Amino acid sequence: MTLTNIDHEKQIYCFKVLYAFLVVLLLRMNNPCIGCSEREMQALLAFKQGLVDNDNSLLSWGREVQNKDCCQWDGVYCSNHTGHVVKLDLGDQSLQGTISPKLVELQDLEYLNLSFNNFRRSQIPDFIGSFSNLRYLNLSNAKFGGEIPYQLENLTRLEYLDLSSDEYGWFDDSIYAKNLNLLPNLSGLKHLDLSSTNLSVVVGWLEAVNMLPKLRSLILWWCDLPPPIISSVSVMNSSKSLVHVDLSYNNLNSSIFQLLSGTHTNLVELDLSRNNFTGVVGWLEAINMFPKLSNLILSGCNLPPPIISSVSVMNSSKSLVHVDLSFNNLNSSIFQLLSGTHTNLVHLDLSGTISPVLLVGWKQLICFLNYQT
Repeated sequence: MTLTNIDHEKQIYCFKVLYAFLVVLLLRMNNPCIGCSEREMQALLAFKQGLVDNDNSLLSWGREVQNKDCCQWDGVYCSNHTGHVVKLDLGDQSLQGTISPKLVELQDLEYLNLSFNNFRRSQIPDFIGSFSNLRYLNLSNAKFGGEIPYQLENLTRLEYLDLSSDEYGWFDDSIYAKNLNLLPNLSGLKHLDLSSTNLSVVVGWLEAVNMLPKLRSLILWWCDLPPPIISSVSVMNSSKSLVHVDLSYNNLNSSIFQLLSGTHTNLVELDLSRNNFTGVVGWLEAINMFPKLSNLILSGCNLPPPIISSVSVMNSSKSLVHVDLSFNNLNSSIFQLLSGTHTNLVHLDLSGTISPVLLVGWKQLICFLNYQT
């Protein structure tokens, strides 16, 4: 055999090896998962065993050969690179029961959604705080109860936290918190929703929220929040990233305006409805300090008629599109400001506040009024 033939055979061999490597690589790329580990599969099966699955949402979770790769199970997602379970998306599956502590074996978990299920008022498992890679946690409307576990402070990579409920009012076993000391550790949080959580004794809730520099969405409606105590510290540390704020149905007073208007200049949506702002004369001046505010809801707040001044007109935001001032104690002075400055207004609700007779000539706006005597 000549040297030329040997070199040719080497080239063919190298080509075959390269071809085999490319085939395997392509198969891996097309495969949604390398394959889950035995440890993680057993953890998920233990989790399933603790649940009541009347709708057979977890029917694909099984020990059979064809169902042994948990990366192929409904609601389970694995990393293409490591094969570890990184996402568990089981929202709105009508699941009941309890959560097995075996679930803690999923140490690469980044996304956990158990919303709109029924966990029978059991406490949020404290071992959830062990998921150090978690970025998304949604336990909303899952009928958890008891105190929010402080171990959640260990979720330092968390960006999204929703423990809210649609329920109005609280039960003896509803979710509650004595403090929000866990929040400052969650410095990467961008979305926080604790609606219908009992926070009535959390004195420093505003200071805790202000320690979240990346927070964009804050939703705390129907939390029985006490009026915040404004201090120079809370104002100094206040996050300027907030875009959406909903603090409706609480016990707030004028102090909330003092903080929000001076620091949260990037606000686009603000809902403070069903709080008590009786006697807050400068509420309109405070609102006009939000240059980007588009949606404003102050329904049923006992707002007094505004005092229009040159200062409030000068600083008035022109960004407002949707305004709801229904069921307050306003008079025609509100038009003096709105008609001259808020030229982009599309929706104005003054129902239960001002007689429609006063709206003569107000053709620049599309007003949705349902006046009630």
